Amino acid sequence: MELTKPSVTTFDGLYQLIKFYADQRVMLPLSLDEIYHRAQGFRVLVEDDHVMASAHLDIFTPGLAEIKSLAVDQQYHGKGYGKLMVEDCEREAEELGIKKVFVLTYQQKFFEKLGYHVVDLNTLPEKVYKECVKCHFYNSCNEIAMVKEI
Repeated sequence: MELTKPSVTTFDGLYQLIKFYADQRVMLPLSLDEIYHRAQGFRVLVEDDHVMASAHLDIFTPGLAEIKSLAVDQQYHGKGYGKLMVEDCEREAEELGIKKVFVLTYQQKFFEKLGYHVVDLNTLPEKVYKECVKCHFYNSCNEIAMVKEI
């Protein structure tokens, strides 16, 4: 098992993992093209070219980043892989000097265990004005905004 950046051997597996949750409407979909363009911000947990988990760190400002596309293949739930992915994103944010990391999630209890707290989405105008206003769920979004100081 290896935590690494995605590669040509794992792009399709990453796409399939995200698509699985996007089809359930618990994650925003990404096309393969979008994954290629965001590859440098992604990390995947891989075993024998099978993508077991993913996460993406998106930097908004020198002091703010978002963890996106956090997913764990269903057969690996409960093994700590989600926590591993979040902690790796946080470690990168800290190395870059970023002081605050946020998520939009349906998994409030999971993130509370990792030290995140709920905030009003409007306290994250960088997110709202850059991305949320373009999202087709903008007027019906029910994700929970959570923040952690690093």
